[in-house]
Amino acid sequence: MKHQRLVLLLAALLFLWWLGGRDLWAPNEPYFAEGAREMVVDGEWAVPHVNGVVSTDKPPFFFWLIALVSLPFGKVTLWTSRLPSVFAALGTLAITMRLGRRFYGNRTAALAGLVLATSYMFWEQARWVQTDAVLCLLIWIALAAFVEFRAGDRNGLRAGLLFWLSLALAVLTKGPVGLLLPLGIAVVVLLGDRKIGLWRAFAPWAGPGLFLLVIVSWMLLATFGSGGEYSVWGALKEHFVDRGIHGLHHKRPPWYYLEVLPAMIMPWTFLLPGAMVLAWRRRLSFDRFLLAAAWFVVIFFSISTEKRELYALPALPAIALMTAALVANLAGWNEAEETGARLPGPRWITLGQTILGALLIGTAIYAPIAAGDYDFVPQWAVVIFAVLLSATGIATIHAAAKGPLLRSVLSPAAGFAVLYLFVASVLWPAFEPRKSARAFSLAIEKETREYRKSGLPIVSFWLENLPQHFAFYGNGLYTLEVDNLFDVQRHLERPETVFAVVQGGKLEGLPPVLLDRLHTVAEARLARKQVLLITNTRPGDTKAVSAPTEGSGSTD
Repeated sequence: MKHQRLVLLLAALLFLWWLGGRDLWAPNEPYFAEGAREMVVDGEWAVPHVNGVVSTDKPPFFFWLIALVSLPFGKVTLWTSRLPSVFAALGTLAITMRLGRRFYGNRTAALAGLVLATSYMFWEQARWVQTDAVLCLLIWIALAAFVEFRAGDRNGLRAGLLFWLSLALAVLTKGPVGLLLPLGIAVVVLLGDRKIGLWRAFAPWAGPGLFLLVIVSWMLLATFGSGGEYSVWGALKEHFVDRGIHGLHHKRPPWYYLEVLPAMIMPWTFLLPGAMVLAWRRRLSFDRFLLAAAWFVVIFFSISTEKRELYALPALPAIALMTAALVANLAGWNEAEETGARLPGPRWITLGQTILGALLIGTAIYAPIAAGDYDFVPQWAVVIFAVLLSATGIATIHAAAKGPLLRSVLSPAAGFAVLYLFVASVLWPAFEPRKSARAFSLAIEKETREYRKSGLPIVSFWLENLPQHFAFYGNGLYTLEVDNLFDVQRHLERPETVFAVVQGGKLEGLPPVLLDRLHTVAEARLARKQVLLITNTRPGDTKAVSAPTEGSGSTD
């Protein structure tokens, strides 16, 4: 237990260090933070409102968490918007180590926690204003209840109710995927056990009844509490059916996760093959569960047209447990029940860690070259990053060659922990000029302060998610989002002074007479695009401009 507490403390350090050291970045962070801010300010909690209008992009649970954490502070901040993800990641870590302790032993449990806490994608999502860390926690609360019921450690009714309650909250976090993932894993495991009838003891009626009670209660609240503005079925169709079948923003090929999973689980990538071999050859009860939990997630999202690397986050606790079991077995800890199966040898670790070390050294050599595309990152920071990376690689290769075995595992973990602290406190803040819309949002707020008293809107055109930034950093600076150039034209042709925020190069279709009237008040390079605040009359000493051409301005 002592080592597990140390792992939790290390994870808390990695997740909390410099948590407010950078602004909210697109595409998702401003969206969730602004939705929570509007809940706190306006008191509209039934459904999320973003940029002043009802949003159907995501269910409300994650917004509720941010808003609740922020209430004691009176407002949503960079810290409070990220704390739900931090707490969720720590909770998932605790559950992972609890399962490891139950089935493998204390040392293996602590190692599994270390693997999970230092896996790149898990660390990143623990610090991000994004639903996936909370979704991962809720899925693993459900799976832990199922595993303990399956092992005979927990009463079927209590375990089933916890399972279905977690599924309901997961659905309120990210939609039907919160139901399909844990339910699918549980069914696959029972089918593999040839004990599907065991489901009859797992709260077969009370559990789904509790699930429906929670979901239907929110559906009624969303429908009637929003005055009819929110369509649950419309949101379901757009963000589950259309996203899964047709894809919306992230269409990827079926083999996508074979490409991105190795990077997601760094620095443990090259231990995964041996971990899978061990779990497959032993096929103990818990091994079978871990194989199902990891691969069901990957296969499920591989079938979907819409894919992002972070969707596979719920597979990482299972991968961490299998990886720790491999190391424990080869280190001779003998904490798990053995079988007569032929188990992997030490080369599954030493060879993999040697490859990892060589890859880290090669990446360190290439880093200064790659950094040439990011001239806003200080050269000294790139040099320090490369030195840390190469030192980690050298230490890993040396430990793999000289032993003991455990040192070759712990060396990259220690090196990546230091790298994460450096990235969070130095590298990420260096990207602020290109990632943060704070300065431009404040410029819009200042230039339009008097204008907004008139009640006329600020139109935004072709800006994707940037209006969410404006609303958050402008403390309620709402813009009217339009997707038709004719709407922009009608707005700018008004006789009164009006303002619009547009992407440079997207106004060529306006009449030349109108283009001659337009003037730029402020501009910035954000999200790889030139963004302009324009007006149809001369405000003070701003200069007249015609529509800028596509690609004008600096480039990333």
